[in-house]
Amino acid sequence: MQSVVSYPERGTGGKNTYRGNFSPKFVEDIIDFFRPDSVGDYTVGSGTTLDVCREKNIPCIGTDLNPAFGGVNLLRDDLPPVNMGGYSKMPTLIILHPPYPQKMVLYSGHQWGKTPHPDDPSHFSNYHDFIKAINRMHYNSFLSLPKGGRLITLVGDAKKNGQLYSMVKDMAFFGTLEQIVIKTQHNCLSNSRQYSGRFIPIVHEYAVIMRKDSSCYETKIIAVSHKVFDSRRYNLSWRQAVRQALRKLGGEAGLPELYSELRGFVTTKKHSDPKAKIRETLQSKPEFYSVSRGLWALQTG
Repeated sequence: MQSVVSYPERGTGGKNTYRGNFSPKFVEDIIDFFRPDSVGDYTVGSGTTLDVCREKNIPCIGTDLNPAFGGVNLLRDDLPPVNMGGYSKMPTLIILHPPYPQKMVLYSGHQWGKTPHPDDPSHFSNYHDFIKAINRMHYNSFLSLPKGGRLITLVGDAKKNGQLYSMVKDMAFFGTLEQIVIKTQHNCLSNSRQYSGRFIPIVHEYAVIMRKDSSCYETKIIAVSHKVFDSRRYNLSWRQAVRQALRKLGGEAGLPELYSELRGFVTTKKHSDPKAKIRETLQSKPEFYSVSRGLWALQTG
């Protein structure tokens, strides 16, 4: 794989009629280069990533805001784990292809469903709100990764009324920015249009590769004043909070140790009986398992 990739022939997988879909060959190259043991795509679109992983026999979870693919809301919901055949764990590599800015391609109510979904960023007119939503989608995905995992997100620019809206310039980068790969586009709708004046058509996207190098709560954010984001101060779901605490404790911990570790989370401070909620979460989510009485662990593969 190089810093510029091009796929004139789309390859097999997904649907080429689905607006904004990417080449299956892009997913193949990502998998062949990084060799993950599991893959997640929570903006799975027409199912391209699922099809490629099925062909390569790699465990994969593919969901989307579209109810046909589970209706998982990246702005609000817990991200489901991968079924590894006997146990469940969070994927070591996540591929996302979030919506484009400025209503460039509309999804809910157009590509699927009859009405727009309120949490579908493809319908957001306000660019600031759009970028906030994309950052939230990226952070929720990055948060779910184990140490050493990667988030690869494919983002594009848009032009409207003479202004360039550049996602790769304005979005936040989490963890370690490992690489930005330029992916050329082929068979775009814009290729058949005639433009007047000094308009330069956009014929590329960016694959931003972010690596998670730590299991600590604090996540470095690049391109936003180099701030550090502490997940303990974030309103996590119980599943996210317990997962983060177990990772911090080395992947295995007794209940007293886990209670103590989670005491500093905003999530636990808002609950009347956090210990009971922690036990309920451990018992109900497939990526947690009981080692012995009072001792719990996180599936890591």
